[in-house]
Amino acid sequence: MTRQPQLPAAPVDPPARAAILAQTTALAARLVVLERRQQEVVATARALCHTAQAHLARQQVARRRRQGQQREPLAWFALQGIIDEQLVRAVWSDGQLSCDRLLRSRARLLIDLGAEFRSDDPPRRFVASLQAPPVAVLLTLIRACDLAT
Repeated sequence: MTRQPQLPAAPVDPPARAAILAQTTALAARLVVLERRQQEVVATARALCHTAQAHLARQQVARRRRQGQQREPLAWFALQGIIDEQLVRAVWSDGQLSCDRLLRSRARLLIDLGAEFRSDDPPRRFVASLQAPPVAVLLTLIRACDLAT
């Protein structure tokens, strides 16, 4: 592979350089605004998705109860929390967990560490899990959050 010789850049006069710098500054400022808007839109979309999942879970449980199907005490749950100043959400329904990546990775860390949850009344012990039982999943997700809201 042969290298092409690079030609020296043509000299730019000071007024043209100032105009280029002004354009670059304006574009950089515009980029910051667009990135903020993009973050807001993504956050809104995640909130809508979480709300829709929670609403769907409620409807499914209500429909099954109307049909007389027996459900376990914790048929579904929705959780919202904060991790590293970032909002995270999770919904459990029909034995399936849907949650943000950050929340899932923090919860997996608890599972890897062998975290346990104990209750005295009634005496119970749950091992951290993202699969089952739902109570263990909920406790794992709550513990994974810096703040559960």
